[in-house]
Amino acid sequence: MDQAKTGKFLKELRKEKGITQQELADKLGVSGRSVSRWETGNTMPDISLLVDIANFYDVDVREIIDGERLSNSHDSTADIDSGAGQSEMMNEDVVEVAEKMADYASSEKSRLLKFVRLIGIIGSVLLTIGIVLQCTVYESNFVRFTAIIVSFIALIALVVVTLHVNGLLEKIIKKKGFAIAVKITLIGLIVVALRYIVVVCVFAGVIILELFGLEHKNVSGLDNYNKQEIVEQYENDLNSDLLTFPDDTDKILDGEYNFHLKYGVLDSDAYIILKAHYSHEDYLLEEKRLSEIECTINNYTYDDVITDTVKTYIKYDESMYNYPSYIASDGYSSVYEYALMDAENDTIIYVLLSYPKFLNLSKFKDYIKSDKKEYKSDGLDSFTIYYHTFDNGATYNFHDD
Repeated sequence: MDQAKTGKFLKELRKEKGITQQELADKLGVSGRSVSRWETGNTMPDISLLVDIANFYDVDVREIIDGERLSNSHDSTADIDSGAGQSEMMNEDVVEVAEKMADYASSEKSRLLKFVRLIGIIGSVLLTIGIVLQCTVYESNFVRFTAIIVSFIALIALVVVTLHVNGLLEKIIKKKGFAIAVKITLIGLIVVALRYIVVVCVFAGVIILELFGLEHKNVSGLDNYNKQEIVEQYENDLNSDLLTFPDDTDKILDGEYNFHLKYGVLDSDAYIILKAHYSHEDYLLEEKRLSEIECTINNYTYDDVITDTVKTYIKYDESMYNYPSYIASDGYSSVYEYALMDAENDTIIYVLLSYPKFLNLSKFKDYIKSDKKEYKSDGLDSFTIYYHTFDNGATYNFHDD
């Protein structure tokens, strides 16, 4: 069977009748698009329509299937009355077989479509319930928003298929208000899409800035240690006043200093590591200074009146790191500050880490926790001497006054 040939033949028959594709579609109860696809050879008419089309065009069913008139059709027309149509010449057996095949196809199609209709309706209802539930417990994040959008698109697709299977889609399309509804829906979707695209672009921009950083700083060498400068520039970003660190290097006999900072939009990834070797006497003095570190933190009213005061003290620990340590922060806002005491060598290693999960600390593995999983993402309830949350929920750091 040559579909293109059949399509061309159907087009010729329609033109002979002097009617449009839509007029033929209305007579046969199909869409104008279906007629167009027949005539271009993209599809064939349903077998249930072959007899109706043949009767309408006064041709033999076999002629439609072959895509051309039978060789004896024109000769035979001269021997019959002028009022007799071509359809009267059709072989009765062919018509009967075609009609039975059409009935069978229609019955089988109806059975299959009944199941498809049921699945489509159930699926549409379940998807609608799912979207409603997602919106009810909606949390503002990229993954949840994307899930709702995808579910909504799937619902629209399923509803369209269900309407088409039930024969309602074509009727809805023909209504005048449908075009207006489609335009309004498209405008709404475009607006939502534009907002979504803007959000995605902003989100991607933030991610890129976080990955590459707005500012990079790498300093090394004991001579380049400058505690005051670091505190003045990065105190708020590092959530620390570096109280464990010495003010200068005057009493340090020798040592190493490394400062790395990647300043981002959301946070600052950094490490400051100062390894200092002292004389035995200075080592003991420095140990005494570390053990006495404390902060006074005040709670204020809106009128800047102090209503409460607490003191926070540095914590001493012998098991958390490879050396005994004095700890000023242990994960508060992802910051870790401590001093490791190597008494045997009169050496102190001062360490500050900000978001250590994202840092390459392989050179300093002896000075950090053995397992990076022990570092919290954002422990606002973790230990620190710099901040305190009062009973009224207000949080202050020790130099807010």
